[in-house]
Amino acid sequence: MQITGGFLKGQHLYTPSSKSKEIRPLRTRIRKALFDILGHNLEGKLVLDLFAGTGALGIEALSRGAKLVVFVDLSPVSVEIIRKNLQKFKLEERAYIFRLQIPEEFPKLMKLMREHALTFDLVFITPPYEKGLALATLRKFPSALLKKEALVMVEERSSVKLPGEVGPFHLKKQKIYGETTLYFYEPLGMDGQINPV
Repeated sequence: MQITGGFLKGQHLYTPSSKSKEIRPLRTRIRKALFDILGHNLEGKLVLDLFAGTGALGIEALSRGAKLVVFVDLSPVSVEIIRKNLQKFKLEERAYIFRLQIPEEFPKLMKLMREHALTFDLVFITPPYEKGLALATLRKFPSALLKKEALVMVEERSSVKLPGEVGPFHLKKQKIYGETTLYFYEPLGMDGQINPV
């Protein structure tokens, strides 16, 4: 699996063994399409990568100019692969890795982020398909983790439809790539109105 853009373009990531059913990386083609949508303005952004898997999305963001990425996953296999990938590309100083169960451990994540004084410009939510985790994470997502003009990308199987408004979010757009759909949400303001992005 390769990085598709930025200063690490063409570099290969460590990935789980082919026998592993625990981690499902976002295919390179779709990852490239995602970053084409996000554009090249990731310079200086703070990124939260939930259900981070191999860390491919967050590392791609770092390659394309993000300032710092917080990786979160429950799997010890994922945590070790992310650590190896960060070490390979000498990105350890631009990242934190936390082993947490999302959305249940959002309070713990909130506490950790307060300690580091971090809020995010961009969030990736890429849980296992068809387990209700995408919707549950959106519903329980603490809006205090977001900057006012944040963007949240959610990946889910195309047969699962996510709502136009959920939790603190409003759907901005969605893109379908075969069995995968990417949803792009923006935060609602305190008055329930959409923040300009």
